[in-house]
Amino acid sequence: MIRYVFGIISVLGIAMALGAVLARNLVHAALFLVAFFFLVACQFILLEAEFMAAVQVMVYIGAVAILILFGIMLTRNIQGDETTRSSTPLKVVAGVVSLGFLAVLIVGIGEDRGSPGRLAWSKNVVRPPTAAANDPNADARSRAINDMGRTVGREMMTRWVLPFEVAGLLLTAALVGAVALAINDRQEDAPRLGAIATTRSTGPEGPFAPAPNAASQAR
Repeated sequence: MIRYVFGIISVLGIAMALGAVLARNLVHAALFLVAFFFLVACQFILLEAEFMAAVQVMVYIGAVAILILFGIMLTRNIQGDETTRSSTPLKVVAGVVSLGFLAVLIVGIGEDRGSPGRLAWSKNVVRPPTAAANDPNADARSRAINDMGRTVGREMMTRWVLPFEVAGLLLTAALVGAVALAINDRQEDAPRLGAIATTRSTGPEGPFAPAPNAASQAR
């Protein structure tokens, strides 16, 4: 039964990913991406990685998706126009690269033989046994599985601290850049809109010309 549920969630995840890529409306694309993140969390639960599912929801849905939506709020071209559409040759190249990357993943997973002394994960039908949390003879893998939260936190703050900080700086730079672009666009449009309004209001037949009063009509 779990395999059928896994397959259904996988198909839905692929559909949400395609929706995020193909949607012309940026808001719709962001919502498709949120749905994809949620389905990935569901896959983690099926793989008995509950902590990773919680991190997926809190980090990607609660932080990254909100940051993307905030960036979309600062742009005016939400629907997209001719200037934002890529040409057909670029689409072909992107499709070939994506299919090549998918082929590499399929071949790499299918040809995996596992590390010495261990069976490849694709050949496992049940979860590998792990030792108890208080077992002094437990190996590092068993301790990591039994204490996943502390293990992930320790690795994040020691081994992966530099990539983690770089990713945070890149996200911050993207947010600041979106704000700067939105402010520049508004400053450029303000004089132009003001000039249009002034021309319409001061023209002899402009829509904002004051109506003649009774004295002027009598004259």
